[in-house]
Amino acid sequence: MKYYRISEQFGKIHLCVETSDNELTSLTSINESITDYKNLLDASDITNLKVDDITKKILGKSSGLKFKLSDLIESSINKSGSAIIIKPIEPQEMWAGGFGNMIISKADLEKAPDEVKLSYNTPKISTTLYKGTNHRLVGPFEKIGIRTDTVRTIAEGEIIFIIYKGKFVGISLGNEVAGDLATKANVWTVPAKVFKGCASIGPCILSMEDDEVNNKPLELKLEINQYRNDELIGSGSIVTEFKRSPVDIVASTVAHDTPPDLVIQYSGGFAIARKDDELVPLNQGDSVFISLEGVGYVQNEVEEV
Repeated sequence: MKYYRISEQFGKIHLCVETSDNELTSLTSINESITDYKNLLDASDITNLKVDDITKKILGKSSGLKFKLSDLIESSINKSGSAIIIKPIEPQEMWAGGFGNMIISKADLEKAPDEVKLSYNTPKISTTLYKGTNHRLVGPFEKIGIRTDTVRTIAEGEIIFIIYKGKFVGISLGNEVAGDLATKANVWTVPAKVFKGCASIGPCILSMEDDEVNNKPLELKLEINQYRNDELIGSGSIVTEFKRSPVDIVASTVAHDTPPDLVIQYSGGFAIARKDDELVPLNQGDSVFISLEGVGYVQNEVEEV
């Protein structure tokens, strides 16, 4: 099931679930103690019931307040209307990584430096980097940032893993904004990753509670389009080819650690905007549209920070 968070005009927050095509139902309107996806994860942890089963029980008690998804998207883009979509989750930390998660051809791997071969062939040691905390994360129709001291920053459309108490529980998508500071000096890795608006997420969370599915590599279509002055200047599309399952990737990420209860991980399966095979950098005012099969899309404007 797909879960959204909605903010009404006067600040009331609703956790909603998609109940039919173009229709969201507010779980909050049925039970006011439920305003966040983490409420459902906590309840699942306590009761040992699946999140979607808990949701079905809640929906069985009342019809609930309905929202039209297309209207919410229009209001969110235009920053007007009685309700808008906000980021679906507020993680305590976010991480970016994934080098070694994706399949690299044998020919490309043979040409790679020894350190690349070592990390690629040692998947149990995660290459995940710290990406900051929730207040640096923006929603599906908010502004992402690019640092003014960075020569080139690109958008990376990625599948996001939702991690609860060290376990994989679902996915979303977002923009893992990547600057080139780290390529100039390794000591600039953190400022290259952590800054205002350095990542986006949304529009929803797709719960994933089937153990058989979660123990297989994900293969989903990611697309990215980048616009400048309303003109398409770059695009990209991939079907993600992970070496390992979400369960295995998350296990290596949290090994040797005691992470917060709720974190997100940009998985490294990314789509990048190109024109004539050249990477297209982000400029102030650009708009980036990223979509993920079965989940939805995020649309973020770029601002300098």
